Amino acid sequence: MLTFDRDLQSRLSVALVVALGAAAAGTAGVLVVSQFPQRLATPALAVALSVLALTPALYALIRRGDLFQPIVPIGLFFFLDFGMRTLLVEAGSELAEPFIFVNIEDTRGSAVALATLTLGLIYVGYYLPWWQRAVRRLPQFSLTVPEGAPWLVLGLVYAVGVIARGVVLLDRGATFARLDLQERLTDDFNVLLQIGSFSQFAVLLAGVYAFRPQGVRRGVLAAVLAVIVPVEMVFTVAFGSKHVVAVLLVGLAGLYNYRVRRLGGLPFLLAVAAAVVVTFGVVTIYRDRVHQGALQRPTDLASLATAPAALAGELVEAGPEEILHAALRTLVNRQTAGETLSSILAYGDTVDLEMTGADLVLIPAFAFVPRAIWPEKPTPFSPRVSSAFRGVDGNRTSFGITHTGDLFLRYGLAGVVIGSLMLGLLYRLLYGWLVNRPGATAVGSVLYLAVLWRIIFVNAEVIPVYVQAIRSLVVGLGLVVLVAYAAQLSGRPGSRPT
Repeated sequence: MLTFDRDLQSRLSVALVVALGAAAAGTAGVLVVSQFPQRLATPALAVALSVLALTPALYALIRRGDLFQPIVPIGLFFFLDFGMRTLLVEAGSELAEPFIFVNIEDTRGSAVALATLTLGLIYVGYYLPWWQRAVRRLPQFSLTVPEGAPWLVLGLVYAVGVIARGVVLLDRGATFARLDLQERLTDDFNVLLQIGSFSQFAVLLAGVYAFRPQGVRRGVLAAVLAVIVPVEMVFTVAFGSKHVVAVLLVGLAGLYNYRVRRLGGLPFLLAVAAAVVVTFGVVTIYRDRVHQGALQRPTDLASLATAPAALAGELVEAGPEEILHAALRTLVNRQTAGETLSSILAYGDTVDLEMTGADLVLIPAFAFVPRAIWPEKPTPFSPRVSSAFRGVDGNRTSFGITHTGDLFLRYGLAGVVIGSLMLGLLYRLLYGWLVNRPGATAVGSVLYLAVLWRIIFVNAEVIPVYVQAIRSLVVGLGLVVLVAYAAQLSGRPGSRPT
């Protein structure tokens, strides 16, 4: 005899009503927007996307929730790339310089709509209640770090990372922008970059000992910052990279969040925004002065040592107003995913990428099988798409193709729908398994924060992002085991890894 679970039946009924209501609201929204004049439709879609993208961050601020869950920075990326940038372009703001691709006005609104669909489905996968329960039931790991800080081992790990990045800096021409695709894909180059990430893990592990559940060890924190900030600022200037220092500082803030207490939200958000603006302004001024001939890129140790002082002089001369304007200009003009996706919708069928449906399944193999063994291993296709759209030959024309554009080029609209849902499930898996569960360890927080800064770049091609994320996870696990084992050999109490 068949029986019915009334609770299950009730839940299914509610879910069905919610799904039908969401579909009806979405359809009504599209129909309403379609009645607008074209000059109003795209801004209306951008405003709707902005509201959707900022909702997790605003909810976390209001409820004093977790600003470090992946859905918050990912939503901010969608806001910057598709919301803010689109509105500034439509308004004709001088901050938004014209994009190099032309004749994309007819697809700009469609690109924002497709991005909205992507973000909405990511939310669906991330917030699914049954998936959250399933993640909480996964087997837990209990890998721990020593109670006493193994400063010698952490210092050596950090130094190895610094040396590896120094070799890249001095041997490969000081900036990635001067390397073509083939140079970037060489095994030795990728190995050096991966070893360079040792520094990031060493800093995060040091943060574990600065932030205790009982409170902050201010002397330890001050000592760690005194060592890393000058070194990382040199690499920030030398590489022309805007996120080197920000990643480490936000990583330490995340450890404070998970180890000591939840952040109130607004003060942290304002501090991060200020740090991003200052970093963007400083690096932009540096690049502008290099192009103008007022500064030279460092090519040896002597010039590397004097570069910060020379840049400081230029910053004093520029003044706060020019630094702020340069930061805002660069921030806006780097968020070009909307134009990129518009170009893919307009011209994507003219590009032959020679992709296979199995590429995404083979991401773990891409991460660990060297190109010397697998010469035909696929290469990132963003440069080829950019070259085809711009009519420029060469490999120095790459741009952020976006996860949405990648999935659309590979599998069409069905790929965007299924792929976005899977991304949401993956984000919940990482967050729920590593940090957002009872008994989560400091090691889980370190691994999560290190991997987080790989996976949130949704404005990039899919495969390179997740290849680097997998490598980072493996490297992080290896270093944690190394630190714990070294502490065990030194006879520290409570240092046995489990």
